Amino acid sequence: MQNQITDKVLLLNNKGHLNQKGYATKMNFIYNKENVKSFPLKLKEWNFYQFIKDKYSLQLTIGHVSYACSINATLINLETGNRHEIGAFKLFKTPSLDDNPEEYSYNEYKDENLFMSFEVTDGKRILYVKGKNEKYKDVEIRLDIENDINNEKMVIATPFKKKTQFYLNYKENYYNVIGYARFDDFEVSFDNATGLIDWGRGVWPFSHQWFWGNLTSFINNVPFGFNIGWGFGDLSNATENMFFYNKKAYKLGELIVNRNPNNYMDPWHLKDKEGNIELHFTPIYDNYTFNKVLFVNTHCDQVYGYFKGFIKVDGKKIEFDNILAFIEHAVNKW
Repeated sequence: MQNQITDKVLLLNNKGHLNQKGYATKMNFIYNKENVKSFPLKLKEWNFYQFIKDKYSLQLTIGHVSYACSINATLINLETGNRHEIGAFKLFKTPSLDDNPEEYSYNEYKDENLFMSFEVTDGKRILYVKGKNEKYKDVEIRLDIENDINNEKMVIATPFKKKTQFYLNYKENYYNVIGYARFDDFEVSFDNATGLIDWGRGVWPFSHQWFWGNLTSFINNVPFGFNIGWGFGDLSNATENMFFYNKKAYKLGELIVNRNPNNYMDPWHLKDKEGNIELHFTPIYDNYTFNKVLFVNTHCDQVYGYFKGFIKVDGKKIEFDNILAFIEHAVNKW
């Protein structure tokens, strides 16, 4: 069952339960977090951006878990695994984040060594980082991203067994970027990069896991992307699976996934039951991250690689090959 939400709806009722469970192709959920009824320190919020240009991936995050905030900018060479990174983790500091990723907003983090801001305007998104740390004397990142309000996206309100737990997630793919990332004398241009936002708000079980994959590119100069995901919450009302062609969304049901559970670097094969998408994924780099602070314990294998396969749009089979993107598997306690 794929329950599509086509009208604006308050996310939570007065009991803190989801009013509607399902998906949308734009931000039809009104995030009324004043109705969250769970223990206050369980609310998690983040804005995460990622962009790929040639062999480089750039990730920017402003987020918090109520009792601590995590701010991070990471530039990764996907051929060598070399990383350039700056960030901050602050206990008992919670940055104010927006309630709607489609409307004008300005999010900011600032301390004596690091400044990061995400601004959303009518025509573009502006991401900016300025800072220093023990390794780098001068870090500066600036990205200007085309902000097309008509670009369809994957939005989902996912329930859990406990009715006061929920996950509101908004993922949008971006096809036009101008900018750069500079760590001292090392600079990478992100002009003509592609990427995404992962905007998440919610309360969920302390122990959890997910699989998530996303791709943004072009097929014969036509914007193309997909979002896939499973393993997180109750997806009986809607899956996170969707592909995008010419900025229009095409909903997918469950995926059949064939992979080696003992080796993320072996090839993957994914397809939907209806025959609307088929993906062959050849990994090249596992961006493994592990964090343990107090009782927080996170593990993530973010596996980058090349996709080939096909989609079907209005009955027409459209093939693609050699597109760099990722699938990740996260196992967390936080």
